[in-house]
Amino acid sequence: MRYRTLLALCMVIILTVVFIPAEVSALTEVPEVAFPSQDEIVTYAQEHPPGETYFDISGNQLKDYKISYEQEPSLSQPYAEGALALEEQIAALNTVRLIRYIAGISDSLYLFDPYVEMAQSAALINYANGKASHSPKRPAGMDIGLSAMAMEGAQNSNIDHTAWQNNSLKSSILYGWMYDSDSANIKTLGHRRWILNPSLVMTGFGSVTGEKGTFNTMYIRNEGKNLESVRGICWPALNTPISYFDPNSAWSISLGEEVDESSVVVSLIRIRDYKIWTFSSASADGNFYVNNQNYGQKGCIIFKPKNIGEFLPGDRFSVYVSYNDKNIGYEVNFFDLEHYYSTGPSAITSLSINPVDKPSVEWKEVDGADSYDLYRKAYGGKWKLVSADMDEPYFDDASAVKGIKYSYRVVAKHFVNGTAYESEPSTSKSITMKLSKASLRSVKSSSAGKNLLQWKKVSKATGYKIYRRVSGKKTWSLVGSTKSLSYTDSKAARGTKYEYRIRAYRTTYKNTVYGDYSAKRTVRTS
Repeated sequence: MRYRTLLALCMVIILTVVFIPAEVSALTEVPEVAFPSQDEIVTYAQEHPPGETYFDISGNQLKDYKISYEQEPSLSQPYAEGALALEEQIAALNTVRLIRYIAGISDSLYLFDPYVEMAQSAALINYANGKASHSPKRPAGMDIGLSAMAMEGAQNSNIDHTAWQNNSLKSSILYGWMYDSDSANIKTLGHRRWILNPSLVMTGFGSVTGEKGTFNTMYIRNEGKNLESVRGICWPALNTPISYFDPNSAWSISLGEEVDESSVVVSLIRIRDYKIWTFSSASADGNFYVNNQNYGQKGCIIFKPKNIGEFLPGDRFSVYVSYNDKNIGYEVNFFDLEHYYSTGPSAITSLSINPVDKPSVEWKEVDGADSYDLYRKAYGGKWKLVSADMDEPYFDDASAVKGIKYSYRVVAKHFVNGTAYESEPSTSKSITMKLSKASLRSVKSSSAGKNLLQWKKVSKATGYKIYRRVSGKKTWSLVGSTKSLSYTDSKAARGTKYEYRIRAYRTTYKNTVYGDYSAKRTVRTS
């Protein structure tokens, strides 16, 4: 069972700025603000890679993860906050930047060393106390200076506690603070609103993990000068990745002004089946709240539709909000960012070739691959594309010529808006396809001292080698070579019983490749 403690930071900040969603009602006399398109979000994510998620919203572990530190924290006396690895800070920062970019607000958010230290020390003091608190007590044995910095950090940060170890910051950001829809936080969405505070310009992250679980922090009380007023910061935004908004999350829109709850009417319409949810103080199809506290932005309308089910890529919802005799309308499009966000799939590591009548090349599928390209190189030649955009992890190379040594390699591909992102080529595998086994049709003595051999054609053969031995002997001797389908042994001794066999050969790139020997045939020379 998942255990998470979330506490919203309550602060009063006077904001004067206006921001609205695109597709505003004609009754609203404010300019529209352009939200990024789906393609722009994909490009942004590719250029600013967010951290990976290792736990789902229920706390189920998705993959192994270990928090990286530049300096390990000391979790007992003498306490030391340690320092997260820079890549942990950057991944968390990029996650928040992407969220803000999706929401249409400034992504100009930066790490500030004093806030990084305060966030890390706040995570430590909460771990030491075994409790997520904005007003932690100094643990016995903790340095006064360290505890003072930790207390200031805890007071000014979003904080998160999970019962499991090594909970990633991205998990806290998405499934804790942006989710914010548990019973303790849904009425305010304080954590989400601090992250979506348009005035936030500097931050820092902290994380401490051990037997008491994981304590994560994000410093959020830093505000730049912003002289505009804000209207319409919504989550989900107009184009939102499915993985960034859980169906059980509350929807929200902040208006930047005091909102009269009795004036609010919200309509939510799912386009694929035109199901409608309505929310007001009189009646609501789910949870409905209005919060006028300054969690970065006041005047927040909160609604959580019941029985909404799972979101599908391409799902669209229309949202209409009436409040204070004003109207706002916008449309939300959900898409699968993980499908689009890619620098290419992992390289294929398991290539095999089965030599049958033709090379059968097989490999294991890799995550994130939409299709595969197969390349082939003949001995002494260059790599050439044999088959492109294959859906299945195998290919029968019917164009391979027997007797030639071939090397194969495979490239996995992932497509983003028509652009292919390729993996590194797999390790190559080589094979030389043998010629088919020759088959003697007949061996007979045609005249005195002459034996005539005839056989079936072997595909792609350059010629044939003829071998002979006296019946009962062990050693075979090469007696001739020909490109035809018959051969006359004119040096056979009369009255001698001989055994014959042949094999096909092919000469390529100065190399000769042979097929298997035919079955032997016996004849007595006339």
